[in-house]
Amino acid sequence: MGNKGKTLTRILWMASALWMVLCLYLSWQTGEETVGVSGAITRAIRWVIGLFGVDVDMAALHALVRKNAHMAIFFVAGVLLYCLLRRSLPPNAHVNGLSFWLAVIICSLLAVVAEVGKLWIPGRHLQWDETMLDVLGALGGATIAWAVRWVFCASARGRTRDREA
Repeated sequence: MGNKGKTLTRILWMASALWMVLCLYLSWQTGEETVGVSGAITRAIRWVIGLFGVDVDMAALHALVRKNAHMAIFFVAGVLLYCLLRRSLPPNAHVNGLSFWLAVIICSLLAVVAEVGKLWIPGRHLQWDETMLDVLGALGGATIAWAVRWVFCASARGRTRDREA
């Protein structure tokens, strides 16, 4: 692996670690803090939607924002971890999708830790449905990263065959 490859791997390590810390930070906010963050995002979205003359129920939108935040945060974690593991594990370790499933498993464990940690946070409580949203987000992120890699590798194989012909 050249210097560019090593630099990219280091960046992926740092980005993955920081993103997992962000996942825990957001999960472990107090009830008041998390409602404040999601409330600000909800108000901003409602304002943008209002520009188009559409009125939205604030409570329903707030619930939608809170649930989708789980999937979005862990979607990014799934992408980052899949990319990191593809670069970090030895080439023979990618047989049978090891890097894909390992990324999903690590994200799933992170989701469980984040959810169980809420037991000790004021104003928060354990909700396994949120853990499932986290896992679905991670699975979606790892799947998209895998699919993008597969498409690019397939097109690279096609270009190689075209040159050989």
